[in-house]
Amino acid sequence: MLPAIAPGDWVLVDPTVRRWPRRGSVVLFREPEGHGLSIKRLAGAPGDVVPFADGFLHLADDEAWLLADATPEEAAAAGFGAPRDSQRFGPVAIDALVGRIWFRYGPPGRPIGPIGRIGPGHPTGPPAAVAQAHETPSPVAAAEPTDGPLAGDA
Repeated sequence: MLPAIAPGDWVLVDPTVRRWPRRGSVVLFREPEGHGLSIKRLAGAPGDVVPFADGFLHLADDEAWLLADATPEEAAAAGFGAPRDSQRFGPVAIDALVGRIWFRYGPPGRPIGPIGRIGPGHPTGPPAAVAQAHETPSPVAAAEPTDGPLAGDA
């Protein structure tokens, strides 16, 4: 999960999470292939449409799209193989979620503090199709406030 989390980092995990957190959050989950634990960033939430292979994939209500922060080139330069994420094994079901990683507290020499979320501008943020679908303003949010009394007030 370089650069956000390096091997050997000490992190706090919230194991009480029972649904997928917001896009951009970092999660600990059981990999669908081999069932080892892995850390990835949530790039697509349940109900999102994400690019996959030569098309798009609609995520079910209990699935998420998880991506590594590092590009394949960055992972290779750090001595790791290609990232093992949803590009490789597809959507991840909620049953595989262990918890949300929210804080790094060591080791000495590494930054200490909350693990931040990443937004749509970052390569591992929500895919462009997902980000655009969620940027549509709500008609309620776009309404102008009034200075006068509300209808029905007298």
